[in-house]
Amino acid sequence: MTTKQPAESNAAQSEDTETSREKAANLVISKYTGWAAGSGAIPFPFWDVAAIAAIEIKMVNELLDIYEKPFSESKTRSILTILIGSLSPQLLVGATAVTLFKVVPGIGSVLASLSMPMLAAASAYAVGKVMVNHLKNGGDLSNFDPKAKIDDFKAAFDEGKKKADPAAT
Repeated sequence: MTTKQPAESNAAQSEDTETSREKAANLVISKYTGWAAGSGAIPFPFWDVAAIAAIEIKMVNELLDIYEKPFSESKTRSILTILIGSLSPQLLVGATAVTLFKVVPGIGSVLASLSMPMLAAASAYAVGKVMVNHLKNGGDLSNFDPKAKIDDFKAAFDEGKKKADPAAT
């Protein structure tokens, strides 16, 4: 009968832990991506944006819990501001316009409800993916450099848009 060496056992256990963390993290991202999309359909201007921000903060908190890292709301807000602010000015102006369309009765609400959920879902997806990549590599909020993650965030945002809008693929 052979027995595993302690080092082999620890490596296998570490790999199992990482796999289960990654699965749990993907479930969290999926859940909050859906919540963000739903919040994008809130019919009141700027309430949607506040709800989306709160959802993304809560998602980051849950992801940090999975990786057993400390949470800071102020640090998370700062990170989200830089990441989301890195999106193209045209996209940010468009998202603001979509939110403002909600004040126009009828057509404004319809236009907003068609695009804002997709943008909100893509944003939540990108935040989650970038955060999980950082956490899996041993990082936490204290050493998260959002400026260094902008390209990864933009790529994940584009991937999130495709996932949120099947017609785009």
